[in-house]
Amino acid sequence: MDLEMTAGPSFKPSPRGRGRGPGEAWEGEGLRTRRRGPYPLIFPFAARMGPSFSSWEKVCSVVLLVLALLLTPPLALAATPRRVLHVSLYPYIPEAPAAALALKQGFERAHPDVVVEITFNPHYYDTDPAAKGVLYEDADVHEIDVVFLGDFLARHKLAPLPAAFVSSLDPMTPIAAQAATAGGKVVAVPQWLCSDFLVYRADETGLASADTFAAMEAGLGKNGLLMGLAGPGALGELYLSFLMARDGDPHAALADITPTPDPEIESRIQRLLALEPAGFGRTAAYQEVESFYARQFARRSGGAYVGYSELIHDALDESAQGCRLEDHCLTADDIRVAPLRLEDGKVRPMIWVDMFGIDARVHGRKLTDAEDFVRYAVSLPAYRALLVPEPGGIPRYLLPATEAPFHDAAILAAAPLYPKFRAIVDQGVVVTAPDLQARLHDVAARLDADLPKTH
Repeated sequence: MDLEMTAGPSFKPSPRGRGRGPGEAWEGEGLRTRRRGPYPLIFPFAARMGPSFSSWEKVCSVVLLVLALLLTPPLALAATPRRVLHVSLYPYIPEAPAAALALKQGFERAHPDVVVEITFNPHYYDTDPAAKGVLYEDADVHEIDVVFLGDFLARHKLAPLPAAFVSSLDPMTPIAAQAATAGGKVVAVPQWLCSDFLVYRADETGLASADTFAAMEAGLGKNGLLMGLAGPGALGELYLSFLMARDGDPHAALADITPTPDPEIESRIQRLLALEPAGFGRTAAYQEVESFYARQFARRSGGAYVGYSELIHDALDESAQGCRLEDHCLTADDIRVAPLRLEDGKVRPMIWVDMFGIDARVHGRKLTDAEDFVRYAVSLPAYRALLVPEPGGIPRYLLPATEAPFHDAAILAAAPLYPKFRAIVDQGVVVTAPDLQARLHDVAARLDADLPKTH
């Protein structure tokens, strides 16, 4: 069996350390076996057909040769090189290499004539053409953060999705369908939903009923809030979330993104920073480790943290793998989830969606292969493979973009907080536009320079 995978040097670190990092071999890499062709079955008869053979022997040999040739097509088919499909997966998920391998193997079992070549783009969010980020990568199937969807569409980089293919997909959640639709048509196929949630300790009872930004501040208690507030990446996303909370409308929020930070939004971000324990929030080295604040939360360094649902995987992993008994780290029973209230009154949270798009250059049989892969990747069997851990393992807690996983007994048993997350994301909104990533980066860089260097 061919296993062909490559990983770029920058993807979310595997929390358990079991995922192989840059420069290390993937399971099965370089092991290539080919069935030998049918010719050894034919050559013995041909070799014996010399002048010393009788006519009867020659006739028998010819008959055997013809029979052998009739058997050749299925055998030759086994030796025919398999078609290659290059898929660039979104790299920032827990245990990304293992997830990629599960998708690859699951698809290839049902499609043995296709080799799925999976890569992770090491410069995914870089908008410089020379860096070959997701906007400039060479792949048959791209997994696109919705922040780039407007750019893909403006550059005509995506193949249109036939109505028959779209109707063959498992039903999407409403917010996923909204994110994937442009001009009344589905243009990409969502796999994951992301949003910033308030994840808090069960003993932080003041947060359970906090329905405004001020109530969250008052209810947090002395343990503090853990959140990365360093660098343009984190600050740009948070800035847009504050704009949406204030403006309540995606078009108004987009219009308010200028290179100069809005003083009101900057003030609110400073209020968030004031909630952090000393030493947290503005340390760039901590920001570079995606799981850092969730792991500190597991160690009770704060009463709550702000982050995506999948960071619960990292918190539980820290408790299981990195804590001594006397550390009294948190367990799954100690964790609660609530919306992140960035404004007073009803707030629609920002939802980010990772979705599959087929490259516009793909056509013919490869287009069919690409559609088949995408259909499998968002099927319930694929979600089960990615979201239900081995016995004793820790769930990834990624939020699926289709309906079926939220009603699946096996997935819910492994990750019982899914109904809480689902209720929150159903109230959300998706924002995308051409050059959104670059615009957020510009204003966030100014904001980063304005905030204190340390806390």
